[in-house]
Amino acid sequence: MSDTLETVKSFVEDRANGVLTRTGIPRVEILKVTEPTELFPEIYQPLVSLILQGEKRLLVGNEVLSYAAGQTFIASVELPVIGEVVKASERGPYLAIRLTLDRAVVADLVSVEPGPSNLPDTRSFSVHPAGDLLLDAWLRLLRLMDHPDEIAVMAPLLEREILFRLLRGPQGAVLRQVAGIDDRFSQIRNAVIGMRRDFATAFQVEDLARTANMSTSAFQRRFKASTGLSPIQYQKQIRLYEARRLLFARPGDVAAVSLSVGYESLSQFTREYARMFGRPPARDIRELRASSTVAPLP
Repeated sequence: MSDTLETVKSFVEDRANGVLTRTGIPRVEILKVTEPTELFPEIYQPLVSLILQGEKRLLVGNEVLSYAAGQTFIASVELPVIGEVVKASERGPYLAIRLTLDRAVVADLVSVEPGPSNLPDTRSFSVHPAGDLLLDAWLRLLRLMDHPDEIAVMAPLLEREILFRLLRGPQGAVLRQVAGIDDRFSQIRNAVIGMRRDFATAFQVEDLARTANMSTSAFQRRFKASTGLSPIQYQKQIRLYEARRLLFARPGDVAAVSLSVGYESLSQFTREYARMFGRPPARDIRELRASSTVAPLP
């Protein structure tokens, strides 16, 4: 572990308060977990996260990502994921910080650090080690927790520095997708936003492709290249993740929840839910609520 990473870790560990700590810095949060967690589905917003201690595993589509201390995860679109903390303890808790991305901030920075205007087809997520310059920018941003009167002026500047370091590094192409400089990725992102908003509504892939001004085959190829899922798979995961979230928060009428997320057939919902999560809905929620280790985290 580098000296800079150790300094950031120590600073964060001293200030982490429970699983989630609000820093007072816009869109910046600290995560702390003291034991491994069960697999948990959730929807990631566009974000950057840095693990300081422990290890996390994500299932995105058919791809398994593992990342540990000193590594940065970045996502440029809303992603359905299944995550678990695989390395954490009371003496060595999982520690991470995350910054939810503001598209306007990224776009403004890209306008003065333009780079390539045509991006290669690539995933909308990436894991890579953070260099010392990036870690140092994170440390200076987090130190504003001790100087709240400086946050309004300094936080935007230090956020831009973090994004600038990312743009200049191997994850720059993923971050640039957020800015909408490439029409192909903008159209895919717009489709993702629309599907996320209207996940309970049936759609035709041909209609999405037409709206994106692409052929159906090109749209499906680029959608899967970005999210790791086909459009149909994406909608199914969004529906099932939302159903699990609703049932976890308010256990009760499985039939009503299945209908609310777009399923007309309760038997189909139950079958697909069990295939996704390994248990039928009612039993799954009972077991989840009985477990104190379930925690959705970046």
